[in-house]
Amino acid sequence: MGYRLQIASNSELVHLVAGRIWSRYPRLADDPAVRLNIVVTPDDATRPPRAPIFRAREHLFSIVADHHNFATADLRLGTGFANFAENTSPDYLRYQFLEPLAYVLIAARYLTFTHAACVALEGCGVLLAGDSGAGKTCLAFACARKGWTFLSGDATAIVRGRTDHRILGRPFEIRFRETARQLFPELNIYPRVIRPNGKDDIEIDPRDLGLKCAIESTARHVVILERSHRPIPTIAQPLPADEAFRHLERAICFGDESSRAEQLDSLRELMALPTSRLRFYDLNSAERALRSLVTRRR
Repeated sequence: MGYRLQIASNSELVHLVAGRIWSRYPRLADDPAVRLNIVVTPDDATRPPRAPIFRAREHLFSIVADHHNFATADLRLGTGFANFAENTSPDYLRYQFLEPLAYVLIAARYLTFTHAACVALEGCGVLLAGDSGAGKTCLAFACARKGWTFLSGDATAIVRGRTDHRILGRPFEIRFRETARQLFPELNIYPRVIRPNGKDDIEIDPRDLGLKCAIESTARHVVILERSHRPIPTIAQPLPADEAFRHLERAICFGDESSRAEQLDSLRELMALPTSRLRFYDLNSAERALRSLVTRRR
């Protein structure tokens, strides 16, 4: 996401997987790199490793699946160590260890992650938050199909230490539930993927569909989504900032007291932006309501 990650490993697979995830991101900051030391060891186990357990206490963070697949990190120092069995699959390595380790290390120092999708229109970034199933990813994709710039489908980061509400996304991938094929027929050409956590997903690169993508933008609106399972009129209305704050602060769960305080402060600064609640059933009318929010504000 524009920050430096230094990986030392005895396995070429580790570097290949890391490159597959992050090599397309340009450097956006010259802050010191966070560092990972990853060792791959022999293992004669025939069964795949189980889903790991995540634990944290102050500045210490761990991911443990078994005695061959585990990791620990010091968020204050910005360093981590991991051990994997040599028969660990690339997807397991990516989803269960590499991505969580890198993002938690970077967030503890530089960013505040929100569980929100993000799209931008004419340089105005809109964060789309809400409970699981509220339609964050689908609405972001629907907006991108209508000319918006896509930044992220489910995780957007605030850059700490700035006053311009700069945000960063993960625009090179978007993950859908299998049911999204009913809404977007173009997804039918993509295979179903069973991720190591058991979720049944479709994962694509939005650029493969000709969508505009960007890594960074300036946040101008925060919208909390409430998706209805029955037809209702689409309604966008102002939402108290403290209610929007409660939705977004749930993602702040790692780091020591000082780091979490900085993350919460950056989130409070974001609440200076207009905050809205969007109730909708139909994605097209929801996109029109978002467009109206942006153009009216401009």
